[in-house]
Amino acid sequence: MPSSPSLLRHVVRWTAAVAIAMAWTTATAQPRSGLAPEVDAIFNRWLATTCTGEDERKLIDELRRHAAPLAVAFRKAIVAGPPPAQLHAARVAAEVRFAARDKFPWQDYRIDGVNEKELAAFRRVSREAYVDDQVRRFATGYRSNAIAGLRIVGGPGARDILMRIASNADDPLAPAAREALRTAVPR
Repeated sequence: MPSSPSLLRHVVRWTAAVAIAMAWTTATAQPRSGLAPEVDAIFNRWLATTCTGEDERKLIDELRRHAAPLAVAFRKAIVAGPPPAQLHAARVAAEVRFAARDKFPWQDYRIDGVNEKELAAFRRVSREAYVDDQVRRFATGYRSNAIAGLRIVGGPGARDILMRIASNADDPLAPAAREALRTAVPR
């Protein structure tokens, strides 16, 4: 049996290890947005949404109920973009789509409305270029939804942020910010 000081050090080390593991588990269980789980679910639903009509109105009402924390989260999402896991999932999905596209028997079909030169250019797009473009589009859509969310929840400086983005012609988010500034939010 270890001596008392050795046993004490062993217990302290194990206690510290357990405390660190518990702190890590708690920290990693927190949503990336820093929101309460219920609000984080609303936040993520909005960022992934393409809904319109009644579903959109209900979601807008939910956003407004949690406006203050969501304003902070949307500002962060505009800057940071999607989390790495979502970017990875978008990349994997784009790889799958490219593989299916690459196996498509183009020669067996007549394609109207596109000239042969355009079709040849489409077929020459590399896997890397296609996947990178799809991931970029996903990230831009995510950030555009964050802009639309910020328009709804408002908050300190929201209009200034949207105006700054809208005025930068080189920013791919400028059209979304201009639209957010131009349109009224349905009540």
